Amino acid sequence: MYVKRWVRTVRPELILLAATALGGCTTLPRNGPTGSQISRSATKQNTIGFKIIDIAPENIAALSTTNSPTGALATLATDGLVDRIGPGDVLSVEIFEVGVTLFGGRANIGSANASTGTEADLSASNETIGNGGVVVDGDGNISLPYIGTIKVAGLTAAQVQDEIVVRLQGQSQSPQVIVSLRRNIANAVVVMGDVANPGRLPLSLARERLLDAIAEKGGISRTAQTGSSTATGTGAQDVMVRFTRRGHMAEQSLDSISAGSPDDLVLLGGDRIELIRQPRTFTVFGALDRISQIPFESRTLTLAEALARAGGPNDGRADPRSVFVFRLTADAGSAEQLGKSPASTESVMMPVAYRINMMQAQNYFLAQRFVMRDKDLIYIGNASANQPLKLVQALGQLFSPVIAVQNATR
Repeated sequence: MYVKRWVRTVRPELILLAATALGGCTTLPRNGPTGSQISRSATKQNTIGFKIIDIAPENIAALSTTNSPTGALATLATDGLVDRIGPGDVLSVEIFEVGVTLFGGRANIGSANASTGTEADLSASNETIGNGGVVVDGDGNISLPYIGTIKVAGLTAAQVQDEIVVRLQGQSQSPQVIVSLRRNIANAVVVMGDVANPGRLPLSLARERLLDAIAEKGGISRTAQTGSSTATGTGAQDVMVRFTRRGHMAEQSLDSISAGSPDDLVLLGGDRIELIRQPRTFTVFGALDRISQIPFESRTLTLAEALARAGGPNDGRADPRSVFVFRLTADAGSAEQLGKSPASTESVMMPVAYRINMMQAQNYFLAQRFVMRDKDLIYIGNASANQPLKLVQALGQLFSPVIAVQNATR
């Protein structure tokens, strides 16, 4: 009797609720696993062999070091001169003569400015051989009237002057020669890439350095400074210097090069400097308000700062005990923690998930020391109570119209 009466009083929506509750929690949509599910994934169906390492006071020292290698450009340092003439250079040749002049009146070979000195026999003529200068050919030679071909490649301007004076002996009375470099091609560097004013930079006897050349060309471009989107770089920390010298190339971050350091190379003719923007970013997934890719915008970035930039865990969905940093690492320190030899990291990038429990107060200090790296992925785990709550909310939305109609018809 009581069983029958109970059956009659059971509403259809309650029967559906009970049936749905059995499998609803596993079929409702979700944006990622819970912390316990990630822990189980490390032991089951782990085909890539990733490991979970808890961020703790015992290992925070190794995890708080920055990976900013220096000395890459210093390997290209070498001695050299920048006062040697080479192919492509344009020379200015001025010849001064006393008495009977060889070049006087020959306007077709250059502009002549004759001036008479205090002595009657002094006729000084300032002759520039060729209005556009004398170009050094591909073989390193120049040709001058009455002098012939001179091999000037590898010589200084003073040595070329002496050679011209020697060849004029017997043709001109007490010739004096001034040779200057009108256009410097052989002793120049090329600055290109994300620089404000890319182009060729002639070198001087002041011996310019790498940072001098970048500054002379206006520094990094405005796009590299401000970025064109939220995932682009915003300064020197996101600019890589690619330096090429005599067929050898090295790369190093611009912000790791100090003025006057061995990496601030003394430039030689033919060097090529390229600034390449390589923005460092991290991504955030899981129980937070917005999944996004976020630039570092600074030389170093800690886990605490990264979480703050991402907006932090969602108070209604996140499990603060399950904050992970997924990283592909080749560090020897991490290799030792994973039980692998450091030598194995040379060819294998090891997947590691660093876990921190933000419900423990001391871990906030550890988060301030944990250093983020380029392309790290932060995942904030979902709370285990999310799925039953979603189920109740879904059922409420499903049956609220039915209940409203029943209440209205009573």
